[in-house]
Amino acid sequence: MKITRAETLHCAAGTRVWAFLKLETDDGLTGWAEFTDGGYSSRGTHLVIERLAALVIGQDPANTNRLEAILHSATHEAEEGLNRRAAAAILNASLDIRAQSLGVPVAALLGGVLRDRLPLYWSHCGLGRVRMSQAGVHPPIASLSDITALGTEVRDRGFRALKTNVILFEDGAARLYLPLWSGTGETSLELEDSTIDGVVDLIEAFHEGAGTGVQILLDTVWCVKGEGIPRLARRLAETPLTWFEADTHDPEQLLAARGNGRLKIVSGEALSGVREYRRFFERRAMDIVKVDVAWNGMPESKRIADLAASYDLNVSPHNPMSHLMTHMSAQFGASLANFSILEVDVDGVPWRDELVTPPVIENGELVLSDAPGWGCVVNEEAIRAHPPTIDV
Repeated sequence: MKITRAETLHCAAGTRVWAFLKLETDDGLTGWAEFTDGGYSSRGTHLVIERLAALVIGQDPANTNRLEAILHSATHEAEEGLNRRAAAAILNASLDIRAQSLGVPVAALLGGVLRDRLPLYWSHCGLGRVRMSQAGVHPPIASLSDITALGTEVRDRGFRALKTNVILFEDGAARLYLPLWSGTGETSLELEDSTIDGVVDLIEAFHEGAGTGVQILLDTVWCVKGEGIPRLARRLAETPLTWFEADTHDPEQLLAARGNGRLKIVSGEALSGVREYRRFFERRAMDIVKVDVAWNGMPESKRIADLAASYDLNVSPHNPMSHLMTHMSAQFGASLANFSILEVDVDGVPWRDELVTPPVIENGELVLSDAPGWGCVVNEEAIRAHPPTIDV
């Protein structure tokens, strides 16, 4: 079996764009992978993928070691960032082909399935509703009372955990606190006391609606840095919050946030490669490790997870993407002894379920598919039917 062709596709997803790689073979098997990113950092990734994919045309997609060696050889002087993400997409799509050819799920290639039900948390809870209202497909959130009602909805739909972002309320409208994602940049990211007070109010409102049986998690998505990370952690330790996720390239700030007696300090979603994770593990800088299978590739993600296990750290896959990435992340999590919980976006554009077979969710858990490959079917026509209006 040989790889014959690679093609990247993009699909509108409201305020973001879902990105896919289609890898074809001379045996008629097609492998898929998702490489969606959150914003400007992914623009042009498809061009890097197409350049690197040319290097593996004619290669056996089942020989993962050979493909990884070829891609490493071509990128080793600048292996991180977009090069790693591009290589990851190729490797992930090849694993889909390999698993299909053997008639097994991808988890079987990672050593086997350890669990067929994976606990979930409702991700971007609140932020997703704001984004969908901006895209014109959901009524806006206007008050903390709406947050309380959303917390109740999470509980009533069987989820036992939700993760929100920093949402502040001014003049009867929600405002997302995302200064670093503004497009113009924010140099100081100084965390004001009023912002901290707003976060506390948000957590309390979610807890009021969700009740004691639902864990409340918070992700600050790169918008809190330096001394603000431990300062915010100390205040949040007084609230019902159990998970504080902060992104940083400085493990010392995460270390300063740990040990408050309540919060789990979570980080790592944008770290690239096992060597970068190792710095954080050696400093014991996090309690739960976020790993993005799309951006690191399944082989490197498994190495990261195995290294995390040697430090007695559990792994939660990063998954802010379409259903395809949910299936990919589920195959990863199902194979890990040190799996924690799986992220899933509940709110999305109306055509999301047309693109990829939706995962089966029961009582706040994902029921793992045992179908070959990623365990789902990709509808290429549906992807092409919703072209993005945002430049990629």
